[in-house]
Amino acid sequence: MRLKKWHDRRLRTSLKTAIAALLCFFGMSETALARQHTAADSVRTVERELERLLEDREAEEDAEGAEELAVFLLDLAANPINLNRASLPELSQLPGISPVQAQAIISLREQKPIEQPEELLQIRGIGTVTLERIRPYITVGESGELTRMLLTNAGFWTHRGRFEYISRGQRVLQTQTGFTPPAFEGQTRYAGDPWRIYQRFNYRSRHLSLNLTQLKAPGEPISGPHDFDFNSWHAGIQNVGMVQRLVVGDYGIWAGQGLVLHTGLGFGKSRDVTGGPLRGERGLAPYQSSEQTRFMRGIAATVGRRFQVTGFYSNRPLSATVVSEDTIRFPSASGLHRTPSERARRNNTQLEMGGARLTYTGRYGMIGATGYRAVYNRHIVPGTAVYNRYDFEGRHASVAGADYRLLLGQAFVFGEVARSENGGTGLISGIQLPVDDRTDLTLIYRNYSRDFQSLYGSGFGELSGRPRNETGFYTGLRHELSRILTLSAYYDRFRFPAPRFGTTQRTAGYDLLGQVDFTFSRQFSAYVTVRSKVRENDFELSDPFGRAVVVMGQDARTSVRAETEVQVLSALRLRTRAEWVRARNRDVPAADYGVMLFQDIRWLPLPGLTVDLRMAVFETDSFASRVFMFENDLLYVFSNTMLSGTGQRAYVLLRYATGNRLDFWFKYAATVYEDRSFTGSGLTEAPGNLRSQIGLQMRVRM
Repeated sequence: MRLKKWHDRRLRTSLKTAIAALLCFFGMSETALARQHTAADSVRTVERELERLLEDREAEEDAEGAEELAVFLLDLAANPINLNRASLPELSQLPGISPVQAQAIISLREQKPIEQPEELLQIRGIGTVTLERIRPYITVGESGELTRMLLTNAGFWTHRGRFEYISRGQRVLQTQTGFTPPAFEGQTRYAGDPWRIYQRFNYRSRHLSLNLTQLKAPGEPISGPHDFDFNSWHAGIQNVGMVQRLVVGDYGIWAGQGLVLHTGLGFGKSRDVTGGPLRGERGLAPYQSSEQTRFMRGIAATVGRRFQVTGFYSNRPLSATVVSEDTIRFPSASGLHRTPSERARRNNTQLEMGGARLTYTGRYGMIGATGYRAVYNRHIVPGTAVYNRYDFEGRHASVAGADYRLLLGQAFVFGEVARSENGGTGLISGIQLPVDDRTDLTLIYRNYSRDFQSLYGSGFGELSGRPRNETGFYTGLRHELSRILTLSAYYDRFRFPAPRFGTTQRTAGYDLLGQVDFTFSRQFSAYVTVRSKVRENDFELSDPFGRAVVVMGQDARTSVRAETEVQVLSALRLRTRAEWVRARNRDVPAADYGVMLFQDIRWLPLPGLTVDLRMAVFETDSFASRVFMFENDLLYVFSNTMLSGTGQRAYVLLRYATGNRLDFWFKYAATVYEDRSFTGSGLTEAPGNLRSQIGLQMRVRM
């Protein structure tokens, strides 16, 4: 094997030398790309996968929850699924693969072992685009291939092992108010410097997982390597006899459709109109993200094969606002401890949890049941606003539920029902089915009562966060007109039975998306998306006597996006996007508009070097007509940047790989506003119309 690799390297070098005189600089770059492709394609694939999920989300915090999914996908790329051995749940985890297609893969390999990934093209619904989407995550091998070693043999634990160390620093270059000297005694300022510092030590093999993640956010103080504000660690084993997974330390559980337990963030509606709303059944997994609240800390294990039992115990500190000596508000989800008030409530409450999950996996699907009990050491009281009426109150909470994923012929049915200790209920039920050979349909009904209280739930819905106070019906349709043209659409009608954040009464709305995808070749693709969302909201108007009155009205937002992507050369990719937004609500006499145009360039000028460039111009009449754009960033960092006002934004991202062991990243991004003399607000305010950030990162692999 080493001789072959050496021979391949010699051959590539010889070819490059022989034709160097005939190539221009971009031609040399094409050869560079061929040599870089294996090392970097999985990172690019994950970037595009997360962009599909994030680019239509209208919240920057959604990007923060993408890190855990990125870690999962990159781990999957480093340990690809064997198509000849993987179970139905494992195959269903592949991006873009439905459970029906996963079962078709199993049926295909039962006829004979799969020898090439291209054999999947004979399965209905798997075309060249889907195959390229899953290629980094799959491998082939004999169906009976298995590593058998004694547990006392070190080779058993280090088989396919790799160590990874990441160090990262990021900051805003302008001096923000929170980092300036106080003008008077007691004026609030941040305790630390403006750097965001992150480091991660990770070792993973086929049977062993070890991890330490440390983070200091901007404004948080740090005095040494042992003084990071956030520390996350775990030690775990997997695939050892009947023990599927055992984790000591930090872990997460992704169960059913997320009504009871789904410790990661759910991404909801996206351009994947038929598969996006489904929650993935990952079960128990070690936690490796820097998101600071949605995980458990203790011990958990999954044992069994077809019938599996997962037991877990967690005891971890949380931060909450103190109301009185014995009462607090619901713990904060920010995890930030920068100011004196934030630091005073750091880890001032404790949450203890215990529970279990049972699953049975058969040839045609899975059924499961999940439950847990949580106890806080202090009494939680909700806020006083009208929309806080049904929030959690007390010291203890319990939730239990049952879920199913079943194949019924060509149809896939799924759902979950759950009940919380206070009597609140949650229900979601759906079906995926082919209408004909070229058309797929997804139907989902959800009903989360206003008093349903699931502390670690994240079900599909219009509102992000825990599933509650929402009913709705979702329809997603995808139709392939030809190998070039695909039509996609969804319509989601929803209602909030009780006041939600910012409202004083029940509200309703709808969300409609239509998309046309053009795949002319592997080098040229394009799409056009039209989206319209309408929500009822409270608006404060004046009556004829000048008194303020609250009335019900509609927030309406329509956007049109067109994007093209061209692989000009193997070393040069161009992507262009134009977006138009129209927003209108009852308290303004006319609609607000927004436009955005950006140009992306990805260039590989030298072996090991990748350059990403973007230039964007934008103009919006108001915050209501703001625009969002997903940005490439440092490894495991994802930005869903919001732009409002008038200006330009640009960034350059450099990645240099010295080989298979050492990588460097550098990013510089800047936004220049033409309609303001300062940026940010409060403690993040900075003088001037320029706001710029830098990021530096190093990764060592062995």
